[in-house]
Amino acid sequence: MIIQDKDKRNFYEKECINENWSVRELRRQLDTSLFERLLLSDGKANKEKVLELSKDGQIISKPSDIVKQPHVFEFLGIKEQKPLLEKDLEYKLIRHIEDFLLELGKGFMFVGSQQRITLNNTDY
Repeated sequence: MIIQDKDKRNFYEKECINENWSVRELRRQLDTSLFERLLLSDGKANKEKVLELSKDGQIISKPSDIVKQPHVFEFLGIKEQKPLLEKDLEYKLIRHIEDFLLELGKGFMFVGSQQRITLNNTDY
């Protein structure tokens, strides 16, 4: 796939390097239009920030620079901009994890969510 738009191409190149994306992850980000979604969110100020990212890459200068924003859960079938209760997000994530573990086959199991763990050693 050839990306004609220079800013878009630079953005994906920098993100591939910074985030160590695999080819599969790059395709997923392209298919979900990460660049365009970031340009559309939060108005003109965000557009300038995204274009700056395409030129310089992400510069980590404070802890909040490490946290991924925005969070996109397209793999869970959650619509963007749709309000979601924490318990619903937890349920969808757990179902995905359970399905993934079942796909791996023998030797893996899903015990359940919200399990209590008793730790007797004071070093923990």
